[in-house]
Amino acid sequence: MFFPTFYANISLNALFVYNILCSGSVPRSTLVEEHWRESMATTITIANEKGGVGKTTTAVNLAAGLALRLGDRAPDRNRILLVDMDPQVHALLAIGYDKQAQTPPLSLAALLTETPPPSIQRLIQRSDHHPNLFFVPSERAAMIRAARELPALMANETRLQRALAPVQDEYAYIIIDTPPNTGDLLINALVAADHIIIPVETSYLGVSGLIELQRTIEQVQTHFRPNLNILGYLPTLCEEQRSEAREILEEMQRRYQQLLLPPIHKASDLAYAHSSHMDVFTYRPPRNLSSENIVSSSRATREYAELIDIVLEKTAAPAIRREG
Repeated sequence: MFFPTFYANISLNALFVYNILCSGSVPRSTLVEEHWRESMATTITIANEKGGVGKTTTAVNLAAGLALRLGDRAPDRNRILLVDMDPQVHALLAIGYDKQAQTPPLSLAALLTETPPPSIQRLIQRSDHHPNLFFVPSERAAMIRAARELPALMANETRLQRALAPVQDEYAYIIIDTPPNTGDLLINALVAADHIIIPVETSYLGVSGLIELQRTIEQVQTHFRPNLNILGYLPTLCEEQRSEAREILEEMQRRYQQLLLPPIHKASDLAYAHSSHMDVFTYRPPRNLSSENIVSSSRATREYAELIDIVLEKTAAPAIRREG
């Protein structure tokens, strides 16, 4: 891996200084039409080096919600691509991918390790739940092998970025889920991204891994992606009746200010949806589902719909030009 072994100590406040896009409110129809005019996908990586903080839940529901929100508005620019860089492939299972019944001859691992890699267009499949949500199939054993092989390969940090390049003009958003560790799979996901959303469990253990993630992001910004942007910190598994959670939220508000996203509360609907191999919008749909109405009586759908509207607002400006 192309990283120095020593990192300087840098305060969180000093590192994460960003230009926040669109601080005012923008009508949703305007947001969609602005994004429709883009020629390149906006790529968002969901990252935290700690496990169990809601990365996969966020990736799945963000991808599904964007597919719903953009479904009726942009006929040629409404497609969403989900990429699961976690060898557990839980994100794909949550959108209905049956790895036993659909084990492909080629998968994401081939894109990362083979030279030359296969065409990504040959691999991409459509989700059963949303006609404009697509994914790259993956397989646990192959991804574990890929994680072992990547450090010895040429240009190992940029392989996902290169693999996605041929389909950048075919999708509105590319959402990337990541493994809960520092390694070449995570680095590839960060190098391929325009923006990062960082889910943070509202507990003392949940915030403990942020310093290491900060250092990893800084190295990617320095060596590969100077314009890599933190879209926001997302409090997850929130239980505000607990004093610990309230203290963590107050500290995050003080530290991250405008970068702090509205919290996602712990909810049985999210757990049941995941165990049913569904996103929460499919598990608990509203009575009259449309691109304007994706919220049901479920609190989880309301909270993820709010996140989706914030993402649309903050990424409505022209996509960041990609380096290299």
